[in-house]
Amino acid sequence: MTDTLTDQTDVHARGREALLHEPAGGDPGKLTLVKAKGSLVWDDTGKEYIDCTAQAWSNNLGANDPRVIEAAIEQTRQITHARPTFHTPALLELAELLVSIAPAGLDRVGFTLHGSMAVEMALKLALRNRPDAKHIAVLHDSYHGRSIATMAASWPHPGNVFGALQPQFLRLPRPDGYRPRAGLNVDQDTELTLGLVRDVLTKGTEGPVAALVYEPIQGNGGHNEFTPRWHQGIREICDEFGIMLIIDEVQTGLGRTGEMWASDFYRIDPDLLVFGKGVGGGFPLAGVLAKQRFAKFLAGDDQLTFGQFPVSIAAGLAAVKAIIDDDLCSRAAAHGRYATERLLEMQTRHPLLGDVRSPGLMVSIELVRNRLTKEPATAEAHEVFELAQERGVIFGESRYGGLGNLIKIKPPLDINREQLAKALDVLDDVLTEVESVVDGAGSVPS
Repeated sequence: MTDTLTDQTDVHARGREALLHEPAGGDPGKLTLVKAKGSLVWDDTGKEYIDCTAQAWSNNLGANDPRVIEAAIEQTRQITHARPTFHTPALLELAELLVSIAPAGLDRVGFTLHGSMAVEMALKLALRNRPDAKHIAVLHDSYHGRSIATMAASWPHPGNVFGALQPQFLRLPRPDGYRPRAGLNVDQDTELTLGLVRDVLTKGTEGPVAALVYEPIQGNGGHNEFTPRWHQGIREICDEFGIMLIIDEVQTGLGRTGEMWASDFYRIDPDLLVFGKGVGGGFPLAGVLAKQRFAKFLAGDDQLTFGQFPVSIAAGLAAVKAIIDDDLCSRAAAHGRYATERLLEMQTRHPLLGDVRSPGLMVSIELVRNRLTKEPATAEAHEVFELAQERGVIFGESRYGGLGNLIKIKPPLDINREQLAKALDVLDDVLTEVESVVDGAGSVPS
């Protein structure tokens, strides 16, 4: 047995060296996962963890739900691949189901396997509907994927070497609820920013703008939430300028905010809605919901060989049904209220804890070295992440582009209260430990 384990360890070490996306020597904090169930995962040493990342916010329904697994297995017995010129029963059933639960007016749906490709599908629809347009607009600090096009649509990639192949996007300002412009409150910053957006579209743009795409809560850009007035004002501006409004719900959709869609939660009226992650029950699946008048693809505009992979479609059908049947929207809302109350109480005791953000189980905290200056506590946040993982809780970080001072708490929506409470207990303890070290080197002002 020892020899077998040694051989396997050697194979894994060589495999780690062979991976294209792995730095030489590997990341000592990176786990090798061997099992997942619900909100728990296990590594190759047998250690158990509470997963507060839902594996990149994808397991809205807990990992390896039997209904999803059985649907996927049954589909493999029937047909595992169909080219996009054909239908499968699960494809038609999932299309009907998603349209039935979509925000009002979105009555057409298309599928693909990744959020980045779904965003590109939406961009293609926008340009097909407005062939005279020269621009697609995005917000500062947005994140829409890592394909060549969607990386360009996201906030500037550090050390970007891909510019020669990337389209140019019109970047528009956005308000900041935690750091509004100097001398302004959040409402004033929102009104100012809406005015700046209108000015850019009126005076700073040559030619029509086909679409504006934005996340209702910015994910990788810092968990930035917008006011209802912002969403209303952007809809008005889009109508005024004839711009298609695309809402990117890859992270926020399928119950994460406590409603089926963040568009429902914030009363947004999108022309197109991009979904992904949580829709597949752990299998790769994403797509676009569209108003009928914008569903205008021509033959060949958007056909990918595995774009409607039958196994993913069947798993997604089971996952969406389970989210509905188990009323996971209500559970996410209740868990989110509990987590937010706990975190706000912690904020009274932990000077590192600068801000608490939700709604639902779209939860994060921003750590700062000084609550007055709001200087990001990047090193301290990574320390919190590492110490929590050592103690059996995996939180999310915001590593992209150096935004490293957020801790994200986004477990599966069906996490039980005991597990969520334990994860928050660990966070409380770890914050105390990190602050004690900081205090020794120089206090963190409250």
